[in-house]
Amino acid sequence: MTSTALRGSADRDWPALRPHLSAFDPEAFVRPVGRFVWEPVEAPRPAPAPTPLAGRRLLLVGGVRDLADAVGAALERRGARVVTHTPGSLPGADGWDGIVDLNVVGRTYELGDTSWRRALAGTTEAVRGAYARWAAEHRYGHHVYVAVTHLGGLGGHGDGPVPQPLSGIWAGLAKCLPRELPAAGLVVVDVDRAEPEVIAEAVAQEYVRPEDFEVCYRAGRRHVLAGRPAPTPPPGGATAPRPGDTVLVTGGARGVGFAAARAFAETFGCRVVVTGRGERPRPEGELLLGDEEFARWRRGRLATARTPAALAGVRREVRRAEDDRAVHRNLAGAAADGLRVDYLRCDCTDPDQVERVFAALGGGPTHIVHNAGIDEPARFDRKSADDVVRTVDVKVAGFANLVTAVLARPERRARLRLLSNVGSLAGRMGGMVGQVDYAAGNEALARLGFWARDDLGLPVQTLCWPTWERLGVIANYAAAVRYVSTLDPAEGARLWAAELASGHTGEAVFLGRIGAVLSPGQLRGFGTLTGHPDLPRLHALDHYLGSVERYEIFRTLRTSLSLEARRHPVLSEFRVGGDLAVPVSVVLEHAVAAGDWVVPEGWPLLHLRELRSLRVRLPRLRFTDDVLTLHREARGVRRDGDWCVDVSVRDDTGEDVASLTLVYGEQPLDGLPDAGPSIRAPRAGRRHGGHLAWEGVLFPDAPGLLDGEGPVPAVYPADLWTVPFPPFPTIDPAAVEALVRAADQHSPRATPGTLTAHRLTATPGAQRVEHLGHDDESDSWTGTRDDVPVLLAEGVAISD
Repeated sequence: MTSTALRGSADRDWPALRPHLSAFDPEAFVRPVGRFVWEPVEAPRPAPAPTPLAGRRLLLVGGVRDLADAVGAALERRGARVVTHTPGSLPGADGWDGIVDLNVVGRTYELGDTSWRRALAGTTEAVRGAYARWAAEHRYGHHVYVAVTHLGGLGGHGDGPVPQPLSGIWAGLAKCLPRELPAAGLVVVDVDRAEPEVIAEAVAQEYVRPEDFEVCYRAGRRHVLAGRPAPTPPPGGATAPRPGDTVLVTGGARGVGFAAARAFAETFGCRVVVTGRGERPRPEGELLLGDEEFARWRRGRLATARTPAALAGVRREVRRAEDDRAVHRNLAGAAADGLRVDYLRCDCTDPDQVERVFAALGGGPTHIVHNAGIDEPARFDRKSADDVVRTVDVKVAGFANLVTAVLARPERRARLRLLSNVGSLAGRMGGMVGQVDYAAGNEALARLGFWARDDLGLPVQTLCWPTWERLGVIANYAAAVRYVSTLDPAEGARLWAAELASGHTGEAVFLGRIGAVLSPGQLRGFGTLTGHPDLPRLHALDHYLGSVERYEIFRTLRTSLSLEARRHPVLSEFRVGGDLAVPVSVVLEHAVAAGDWVVPEGWPLLHLRELRSLRVRLPRLRFTDDVLTLHREARGVRRDGDWCVDVSVRDDTGEDVASLTLVYGEQPLDGLPDAGPSIRAPRAGRRHGGHLAWEGVLFPDAPGLLDGEGPVPAVYPADLWTVPFPPFPTIDPAAVEALVRAADQHSPRATPGTLTAHRLTATPGAQRVEHLGHDDESDSWTGTRDDVPVLLAEGVAISD
């Protein structure tokens, strides 16, 4: 059989088949962003486990000693075996099952408190001690990291005080760890009272298979933090910068900070002072070279290195020269454009330098933008405690020093109209591999902002940004764009000016499109997000994910999914031997969905092209006591140059239910191949009643359907699933069920057996098939849409 080439498939309003891609073209990363705010929403408690902590070996880290001892005792009363971490000594040669991190809980924050540094060093030591074993463990949730925070029981977002805003360091750390430990369970648990029983009970509730990133307990009621769209507030009148005002931007001489500084000077006509850790670069030497000349200079300097140590030194020299050139060009360009942008030296972690800057500004700045930050990406197990503390210090100590300088003199406090913190999506929703400490510092800023607003009465806002296109401190841009889309600097500068003009206090998060890099644990972090264009995709991933049992990134996924009879329309439609059963199309889609998680390293763009060697044991599809639990295992492998995912599905008894191989290619098929040699279906006489039956509500036996003369009845996701975002099918369920019906009507068996298909080949458009036609010579079925072949099914039969 010859298939007509599919033309214009890219222009059709049907998605490509299961592409392992982000919601944006990987060749064009920039996408508009939406503005979101987070707020606590009451949520039900998880189903209680009889003894959730029984026999668990827990390492207790941080906290005031008396509180830690009491929490340890409370956890032991719940069956846990608790070891308390002592800095410099990691107990337990065999390791521990989980870490309960009390960090700085038990200490009420005071401005400038530095006790967090030792606590964070202890956390770093503990996590690094567990890292190798946890990374090698693929049983999902076998190890759990619980960060206990004391932000008021609503994550700092509700009313009331924020007793310990530096708990935000550990919230950011915990939300980023799933990138590096994708099989571990990680959860942030916020409590309103730093009391042993309150903490122990919250840990016991959330420890086993944590489902949410951030859980909050206030007055015994459970909340989660949910994101929702929110427009930028209107300009605040007297709050917006004016020509006579001064805006101080820490770390603002390059990258994102300078893009914002220019926008402020252009938009408001004000003076902007940017800072850097070194003196203002002098226009001499390498700074005056053209781009080509500088490139030759750089190559020449690198060529002089003869040892690894020398090469490292030369690279530092080159990096300083590159940074100085950027600063010089930025400042010179602003001056040439008539903008009032000045430069002052200031390391914001040094309180004396901060004070000198304020003194140089006379009465102090009217607006402060705390933008300074460093990002030195490396996996957490490769970072020392000093490395981690240094990264967080720029955000946390820098903020404390700025606030201290404001409060040092009444006229400064009276003059300040807004302090704008620069946070990051890495803190709010988890960053990329290597950004655990960067995420920790940024998430701390938002919580410090809440504290300074509510306890000190200062006007503080925090803006959490994605990666700006080719700007900022992100060291690995190519990796960053796999996580989220990037922001056009012009749009970012415009949005930032609007936020500054509004004068709002609180946290705002700017979120573009979600990329391809997701782990099952990370997906849960999006579960409470509303109003985002990627929600259908994210909810579709979650719909078929089920309970994860094993996950090895790039290799394997094992899950269990329990389906309840009649809970959704599609689960009321099919019968095997008179008994209600799960339709074959549902099992097929469940198997195909596994391929979304088992992808090659690097997350290349791949499209599903074929389903090979399909086998479904029809009797195993029956519900037992109205429930069928499907245990799915998927393994990825390169085979004959293709990326293949072998999927097997079993039931609770361990019996095989289904198996198939998914075959992916770099491009979706533009046309169907000729039907090759296939397994021929038995061609007994046509039956008038097989052992399979359909209610006919969703999948009616339309006249002429199996003779290629009648249309395939249309069925859409909302017809099948009663969920907020019904998942879009990979291959039209009505076409799949029609093929099963045809195989049943031509089967000579006296009892339902095993459905087999040699190969299903599909092009974009197979999500909706209008006609099915059979070719007797090749014993294959062709599905068409708009007279264009979009589905080829070979060797469909029911056999032993």
